[in-house]
Amino acid sequence: MADRSALFSAGFLAINLQFALVAAIAALFFAFSGYLQLLGVSPATAGFIISADGLAALIVQPLLSPVVHAGSARRWLFGGSLLLSAALFMLGQVTAVPLLVTARLLQGVGFVCVLASLVTLLVGFIPREMSGRAFGWVSLIRLIPYAVIPFLFDLLALAPSSFGKVLNVAALVALIPVLVLLLPAAQRAGTPDDSRPPGLSGMAASLRSPSVLLLLLSALLFFCGYAAIFFFLRQFGLTLGIANSSLFFTIATVVMIVVRLGGGWLFDRYNKTLLGAAGLFTAALCYGLLPLCDSSRVLFFILAGVSGLGWGIAMPLQAAAMFDISAPAVRAMNQNLLIVMMQGGFFLGPFVGGQLIARWGYTALFASLAVTTLVAGGMMMGIKAPKAAEGGAG
Repeated sequence: MADRSALFSAGFLAINLQFALVAAIAALFFAFSGYLQLLGVSPATAGFIISADGLAALIVQPLLSPVVHAGSARRWLFGGSLLLSAALFMLGQVTAVPLLVTARLLQGVGFVCVLASLVTLLVGFIPREMSGRAFGWVSLIRLIPYAVIPFLFDLLALAPSSFGKVLNVAALVALIPVLVLLLPAAQRAGTPDDSRPPGLSGMAASLRSPSVLLLLLSALLFFCGYAAIFFFLRQFGLTLGIANSSLFFTIATVVMIVVRLGGGWLFDRYNKTLLGAAGLFTAALCYGLLPLCDSSRVLFFILAGVSGLGWGIAMPLQAAAMFDISAPAVRAMNQNLLIVMMQGGFFLGPFVGGQLIARWGYTALFASLAVTTLVAGGMMMGIKAPKAAEGGAG
């Protein structure tokens, strides 16, 4: 068991390294819609293909959450990494819609096995009084690829036709967690191997908590908006004639990183649910203003920074609030249920977003995202606020 008096233990850092690798793979898919467009896939069909991995994860992760525990997490991580690698390789070779959907479904299953395992191992390293800071750092590590990879795509002028080769490289990267499992730090991670999963009864008991349910629904709505922005905003920018529209994500991610580096200590000092709601309201405002960018490219990039502010506050605080309101025996499971909501958002957001764009255009999409994110903020305000750490994070 890790020394819980310190946050930055060797195991905590090893797990975060693996989070960074998984995030790097996910970040590549900001260019996926352009690749599908090159293949001649219609926007509505592309929306379903993009969201298919989220659908698979949405189905599989609720089944995994009550059964994955520290004693079995490494085995799930091993199998999930192999499946994720195979799916990425397949995705880089096929062009037919049924095969693209199949590859994305397999990718979703592999991804969620890896993510559920890492989260389960992670919670054993988080001191109760440092949940805000811990999830701030975890989300920061996962953010860095989102700042770097879109910039690299533009810098290297990677055409959509090269995306298949990029996926082949990603398939090799997906195998790295298997090697990390051999590190002593990773083998010491988490709780003892005789730990027991909470099971279905534990999940049912946890879901009877109104605060847990509200937080899960808030996360679902938030990630619907975030995923739709992630997958469709680059194409929206191109319709405005903004050749470097990928900079939206780079700017937003840099702001998110600054928020977590400079203000992470505030997450444990003040009311997590109110701060998180403020972040959601900020993001909703930006979504509502995006249609105005057809007359101002400057506004487009200003909104990138303000969106990053909202995202940078809301994401870690939803996870930290869930950690705080959960009993120790179900903390890992509840974090995985939160990820179920994230995957649900990554399915519903692109899927519904593709239909909205196909029928009514981008203005309808952004208006819908603004409303759902406002509702997410209201739900978070209704959560019984977890008690802030005494005297702050230290």
